[in-house]
Amino acid sequence: MPIDINFLILVTLAAWHYAIRCGFISDDHAVLEQRLDIIPDEEKRPKKESYWLKAFNDGIVTFFINEVMTKLRLRKSPFAWHVLTLSLHIGNVVLLYKLLSSLLSEPVAMVSVLLWSINPMLNQVVVWISGRPYSTAMLLCLVAMLNWQNPLIVIPLYMLAVMTNISIAFVPVLLKIIHPQDWQTTLYVVIMFVAGFPYIGWKFYKRFTQALVIDRENFRWKNRRIFTLLRLYGYYIWTLCVPIRMGWYHQAGFRYNKKWERFNFWTLISTIVVAFILKHDIAAWWFLLGLFPNMNINASNSFVQDRYVYFGSVGLAIIAAHYFTPYPIVVFCLVTFYATRSYMYSRQMIDDEAMYRENWRNHPRSDYAVNNLSYFLIQQHRYDEARVMIMRALEVSKDNKMLWYNLGITYAAQGNLNNDEGKFRFLKALDCWKVCLQLEPRWSKPAEDMKKLVKLLVDNKVLTLDQTQSAMKGSPIDLPNLIGLGKET
Repeated sequence: MPIDINFLILVTLAAWHYAIRCGFISDDHAVLEQRLDIIPDEEKRPKKESYWLKAFNDGIVTFFINEVMTKLRLRKSPFAWHVLTLSLHIGNVVLLYKLLSSLLSEPVAMVSVLLWSINPMLNQVVVWISGRPYSTAMLLCLVAMLNWQNPLIVIPLYMLAVMTNISIAFVPVLLKIIHPQDWQTTLYVVIMFVAGFPYIGWKFYKRFTQALVIDRENFRWKNRRIFTLLRLYGYYIWTLCVPIRMGWYHQAGFRYNKKWERFNFWTLISTIVVAFILKHDIAAWWFLLGLFPNMNINASNSFVQDRYVYFGSVGLAIIAAHYFTPYPIVVFCLVTFYATRSYMYSRQMIDDEAMYRENWRNHPRSDYAVNNLSYFLIQQHRYDEARVMIMRALEVSKDNKMLWYNLGITYAAQGNLNNDEGKFRFLKALDCWKVCLQLEPRWSKPAEDMKKLVKLLVDNKVLTLDQTQSAMKGSPIDLPNLIGLGKET
């Protein structure tokens, strides 16, 4: 193995080795530990699916990796999973170097992979176990790109990659740009349209019509959203070049940020930067097309997430390498900064509380960052701390349904039927869940919790039927009738 690859592997391991000491965080608890208590959103819990439907919905490769880990009794071992995710990243480093060495000069290829492999913005893929579909899909596609002349290799790997993660959806277009005259790449573009895109459409249908209920009203396209796209590209370029504020919800969490539709100074700057990038051929399209499937500009999911840059950021690294390779001292400084930041940030992902507090520190005005931390505190039965956090977040955003739901949890958990203070907390919980349902009437979890709590209060004569109906006035659900209270005499 060439010394350059050995060097790349050593630097990558130096930057990310702390990952193997980290535990399960965030969605890992539900996906890998299979704990149903860790995610309060009922719609995000696993649905009853047939064996093959679940395999295709999860992604065939991801599904069978999970099955193998279960058979080996390693599914609940954070160490085993982190070894796997770090190995996937190292595999991508090696394969990417081999690919770029065939397209670029050796020094430029090496610096490109070096800058990419240790960028702190890759943290959600290298350190967060639930981010492994991004590295798995990229691994499959890199193998396909290295064997681009053989359709029997490329087509199956591409389809497996698309099923694993949609971030690599435009790989056939990249191959067509690299090899414009070859019939194989034309075939791959056709496969992308007739097989890849329909599967992606099915995935979006499953996700946004049968699972998450968030922001469905924003699916309608508006021409001004081209400004949103430009702003997003500009934001990603900045965060990759200056990765000092990593985290989960950089802007508005799961809400569409309409402010980004405006044309202003930042939109102009982003437009100029994107126009400059477009002069760099394959690197430009690798970046633009690599990020585009993750943009979610048409509505729902998170606006900006670190893991979205995993595949697309290769293009930006190539562009940077072209300019910095002639200046070794600059490359050394960049590598030192990125590797140090990656190591230091991975230390903050050792457990939920450390990660959520770091996320809140990086994004103090992100209501979803606060909500994540508050939910962890609730799981630790630290209700007073959680309530203080939520109240601070509500000063930033009063229309976050998750904040209102979790605020209700903090009151309900400390309720007590034996004293006035405890009864008051139960009533405060009802008020919070009522606001939550006014914000999102389709959300079933707060409705179910309200019904149970109202029944408890009525059965214990804390509330009469008339008081209950008065308390629920303005709620999108008719709780007394739903639980049979209307039959009381």
